[in-house]
Amino acid sequence: MTSSRLERFRQLTRRHGLWAAMARVLGRVAQRWAALEAGRLLWLEAAQVKRDSTAKGGFHFRFLTAEELPGFAADPVNELDVRFAERLRSGRNFCFAGFSGPQLAAYAWFALGSIEPEHCAGVGLSFPADVAYTYKGFTRPEFRGLGLYGQVTEKGFRALADRGVTKVLASVEWTNWASLKSCRRLGYVDLGPLVGLGRGRWRIVVPPKAARERGIRFGG
Repeated sequence: MTSSRLERFRQLTRRHGLWAAMARVLGRVAQRWAALEAGRLLWLEAAQVKRDSTAKGGFHFRFLTAEELPGFAADPVNELDVRFAERLRSGRNFCFAGFSGPQLAAYAWFALGSIEPEHCAGVGLSFPADVAYTYKGFTRPEFRGLGLYGQVTEKGFRALADRGVTKVLASVEWTNWASLKSCRRLGYVDLGPLVGLGRGRWRIVVPPKAARERGIRFGG
């Protein structure tokens, strides 16, 4: 284990315990050698949304535009791909962001209709018109620990109400303890595990029954 990985292991142990840190390592090994990807599918309805009591103020929020995205993508710390501007132009993907003054602090992406496998444990999804799938949540290092992930998700969800969105679906890696904790604070319901194993034509997908009952289709 390299020094940087060892430090991340120590940090995870301090925050979530030794079992959580070991589970993260085992999950990475299984992903690399067995093409195993596992996540929890989470579901949030408008009436269930809670405000994160740990969130700090002083930020403002809005949608990013396709025209301004390249400027933010020029800073590698933001982890934005300039090609994602085309997703914004499609009218089916949205990036809702939090700012500290002019500085981009955090963002979350939302998709309508469907999402590609690379954004959902290797499994493509399609879903009803009143559902948005949230993915690629990010907070800059200097703004972490301030509850921004919850704020951009909550406020982004509310902002999408004008487009008929009343429910949000998310897939969170089963060992991403911080994100799972944030989602619970927001009121998400756990629909169960989503597991993908293998590659190509030999890939097996095991979705949760509760997701199918809500009109979510897998492998699309």
